[in-house]
Amino acid sequence: MSGKSLLAAVDLGSNSFRLLIGRVESNRIGAQILPLDSLKEPVRLAAGLDAKGQLDADSQRRALGALSRFAERLRSFRPEAVRAVATNTLRVARNGRHFLGTAEAALGFPIEVISGLEEARLIYLGAAHALPQDGLDRLVVDIGGGSTECIIGADYTPALLESAGTGCVTLTQRYFPSGAVDAESFRHACFHARDVFAPIAATYRRRGWQYAVGTSGSAKALAQLCQLNFGVDELNRDGLRGILDALLAAGHIDKLRLEGLRADRRPVLAGGLAAMFAVFEELGVDSMRYCPAALRQGVLYDLLGRDAGADMREITVAQMVTRHAVDVAHANRVVDSALALFDQGARGAAELLAHRRDLLRWATRLAEIGMTISHEDYHKHSAYIVSNGDMPGFSQSEQAMMSRVALGQTGGLRKLKGLVADELEWLMVLSLRLATILHRRRDDDVPPSPALFFRRGKVRVEMAGAWAKAHPLTDESLENEAAIWRDAGVFEEFNYQRI
Repeated sequence: MSGKSLLAAVDLGSNSFRLLIGRVESNRIGAQILPLDSLKEPVRLAAGLDAKGQLDADSQRRALGALSRFAERLRSFRPEAVRAVATNTLRVARNGRHFLGTAEAALGFPIEVISGLEEARLIYLGAAHALPQDGLDRLVVDIGGGSTECIIGADYTPALLESAGTGCVTLTQRYFPSGAVDAESFRHACFHARDVFAPIAATYRRRGWQYAVGTSGSAKALAQLCQLNFGVDELNRDGLRGILDALLAAGHIDKLRLEGLRADRRPVLAGGLAAMFAVFEELGVDSMRYCPAALRQGVLYDLLGRDAGADMREITVAQMVTRHAVDVAHANRVVDSALALFDQGARGAAELLAHRRDLLRWATRLAEIGMTISHEDYHKHSAYIVSNGDMPGFSQSEQAMMSRVALGQTGGLRKLKGLVADELEWLMVLSLRLATILHRRRDDDVPPSPALFFRRGKVRVEMAGAWAKAHPLTDESLENEAAIWRDAGVFEEFNYQRI
């Protein structure tokens, strides 16, 4: 089996950490991913959030242990064949950024904290590859540990994407912390979850769907309990009521005796049941089938798409360029110059350089989208849109870096100090700033690319003397740019020379 045919997805969920390895098989119709191996660790990360939103030591220890075991299985994988994503708990944890560094070291691969909408997109992508391509609208619901994603779509295309901030772990921690369950506590849990789903309910009901599908652990557990204990083929209101009645009769989750209830699902069953009741009530669901594919499968197919040239990030950037009426010809000229400058100075691992080069290319294409708001301080508007907009395919860290590059394209540099990650990101900012200066006239002339020397905190920019003399405005702008960098103190030395 060729190593190039293997892809791996790591899902750092709020309840469980999961690893899925798939083999890519292609035929004349297309490519599909066949599951090869999977691992699951019930980390219950969301249960480790304290009152201040900090991940406690025990949850971090459980998480790092799981990631270390995953790392052993992934040891032979190429970096571009693995994608690790983190969801709600690491979106909200105050110390999540600090923990990520340790987690990445344990796993051996970068970890992306994805937005709720990106999570919803990937969940739907995974489910769509396991569901029939029938052209019918379907509602896909994924109750996770800390959030619940709700998507309406048909075939491979989502129409509505939402992420609601409640899940089986968070509800369990809040309303059933000791495992005891009574009618009053369950009612409060349901009303809390319904309140979270209420803002999206009217829109989803108006849009409508032909059938509903549940994915991931809570939906799987509840569907199995309904089938094994109440003879219900699909998850429905009668089945949910049967589980609830049994739970209330038991009075405590440890005393519940239902066929098919797994030990790893037992601790969060009450919260998952409350969330599912809320989905049925608020969205008007009568029955729901279970689908075995969700986020991890979506991550694998997204990786496959990137490898095949259907990178969702490219699609997202293209749509934003069109939506904000970017001057495409000018943007492409700036992109070419910025990348040429970056390539001269960039040093590091090939995978890192390729990733940063892509981010610079996308940030440069989006650098002027803020002009649709105002030409004054357009770079600030561009940075805000990139940082806060819905950008399918991008992680939060990728959006944040592109936002900083867009913010740094003009003006002073002190606003970026303390925010920029490393020297390579400073090189991205420098490359865009120099390219912007070179193409200030916004015409079809192709200026010569300066020579850029960038090593060990020292920068030297060299421009052909004859060209500089014939273009005094650009020459003076480059001189002023060197002064801005020296004043900011980003590098030990920064010199502009005419040769």
